[in-house]
Amino acid sequence: IVINTPVGNGDEKAVTEDENKIFTAVEQEPTPNGGIGKFYEYLSKNIRYPAVAKENNIQGKVFLTFVVEKDGSITDVKVLRGLGSGCDEEAMRVLRAAPKWKPGIQNGRPVRVQYQVPISFALQQDDQ
Repeated sequence: IVINTPVGNGDEKAVTEDENKIFTAVEQEPTPNGGIGKFYEYLSKNIRYPAVAKENNIQGKVFLTFVVEKDGSITDVKVLRGLGSGCDEEAMRVLRAAPKWKPGIQNGRPVRVQYQVPISFALQQDDQ
């Protein structure tokens, strides 16, 4: 004989989703307003190559992680892999000042989503 516990008895608690949960995968990914192309355009216009990095011919990518909040703002910016010589700090500065994104959507509601982005630092021949 199988006896099922009735649903709704006083001992059972409804499981509610944590409002502050940070998702890594969602039904609808967060996107920069105007698309990713516009976002990279913003980065290239606003990043100032650090003088120390320029003098030492430092080039490469800074990998950053951040959270796109429910309102589209960018928070919790961290360096996953950096270059040093001021590049990491410059990448973080520009990302923190970036325009709001369209938030990620899960179950029809905006949610917090962790996102990663590489930012390239490359010297042009005339920059050297």
